[in-house]
Amino acid sequence: MTFRLKIEVLSNCIGCGICWTICPKGVLTGKLRERASVLNESLCSGCFSCQNNCPYSAIKVIPIQS
Repeated sequence: MTFRLKIEVLSNCIGCGICWTICPKGVLTGKLRERASVLNESLCSGCFSCQNNCPYSAIKVIPIQS
């Protein structure tokens, strides 16, 4: 059984920059005060740093069985 990770940026993202700054793989990108976007989901290592450090709970890392 293998898993891939889906990264969702929810509508309550305010573009604070924490997620794209903290991501060790550069999965997320953005501009301050604009909603973050997923640059390359396949690079995600599953550390959950973006999700765990978002003060607005606007990032979700979802394991999907493939």
